[in-house]
Amino acid sequence: MVTRSSRRWLGSGSTIAAATWMGLIFYFSSLSGDETSRIFESGVISWLGNGISYVGHVLLYAVLAALVLCALWGWERGPNPGWVFTVVMFSLLYAISDEYHQSFIDRRAATGVDVLVDTAAAATAAVAMWFVTTPESTGKPA
Repeated sequence: MVTRSSRRWLGSGSTIAAATWMGLIFYFSSLSGDETSRIFESGVISWLGNGISYVGHVLLYAVLAALVLCALWGWERGPNPGWVFTVVMFSLLYAISDEYHQSFIDRRAATGVDVLVDTAAAATAAVAMWFVTTPESTGKPA
């Protein structure tokens, strides 16, 4: 049984995790073009070529959406379809602010494609979490 106290811990922990993850995204956006190039020169991931940037965006924003959704569900009484939309809109706004911030960094540029990739990744993660956690989709009784 989920108690009010355990729900607060889940909400608090997930909120801290989401805020920390947002800080990580902000940090990566603060790196210059040269610094990000050095990160991606590793032999393990260099085979992705130019696609590595998109893979990074997908991973960062899918995890962000999952953490924000967990935070919202932790403060509430569990899954709510309205929160999925809220998380997608939150991720869209954060992606826009992230690209705007990035436009001030040396050898970096803000692109609408990045915002679309970020938002699509967040939407996919949020919808997937909704389907995995709702009783109707899992066949479990409510």
